[in-house]
Amino acid sequence: MGEYDGINEREEGRKKMPLGMVVLFMGLIITGLLYLILYLPQITGWTQAGQYEKQVKAKEAVLSGLVKTDIHDETEHDQMMAADKGKEIYDAECSACHGEKLEGGAGPALSGPAFRFGKTLADHIRVISKGTANGMPGFEKQLGAEKIKQVASYIHTRHQH
Repeated sequence: MGEYDGINEREEGRKKMPLGMVVLFMGLIITGLLYLILYLPQITGWTQAGQYEKQVKAKEAVLSGLVKTDIHDETEHDQMMAADKGKEIYDAECSACHGEKLEGGAGPALSGPAFRFGKTLADHIRVISKGTANGMPGFEKQLGAEKIKQVASYIHTRHQH
């Protein structure tokens, strides 16, 4: 036995490490090597800048997809004709609540740019057809799909973007 600074050691304790310490040491070595192999940017190519670029591209794809949903299948002339017919229908059916110039009244203003239930043509059609929980009745049965599309075209062409 040796004595160092008042501590007595047994000879058999100096010869080998406890099994738990050996397992812990080897586990740390293996975990460190696996970490380097799996997460080192030089090996995997993963970087924060690369992740950021992926997120930006994904967001741009979503936004470009939203913009495309607002494109009409008709020609510009057909859109304007639908909007003109829609104005007549709007004046007869909608202006009592929403005002003659879409300025609002009993119902909210429809001049935009922000709409509570969406700002695309499809959103306008959905709201006019089905109504809302806040008091806007659905006009699907009363007007029919074609007239609703015309009114929605009128509202859509008149709102401030």
